[in-house]
Amino acid sequence: MKDTYRSGCPINLTLEILGDRWSLIVLRDMMFGNRRHFRELLTKSEEGIASNILADRLRRLVEEG
Repeated sequence: MKDTYRSGCPINLTLEILGDRWSLIVLRDMMFGNRRHFRELLTKSEEGIASNILADRLRRLVEEG
C-alpha cells in the first residue's frame, strides 16, 4: 500500500487508488454485478477486459486494501 498521497482529500485519495478505468469497472462488476470470482469477472464483463489486465487490477486493489 502506498504510504503517501498528494492530499488528504477523500475524493483525491479515491482517484489515486481507483483512478484507472479498469479498477472502477472491476469494482462495479463485483458490487453491482454480483461477480466474485476471476472467471466471472473475465467472461461476464461487457467491456471485455483482458485476463492480464484483470489480474493486475485485482492485485493492485488487494494491495491497497
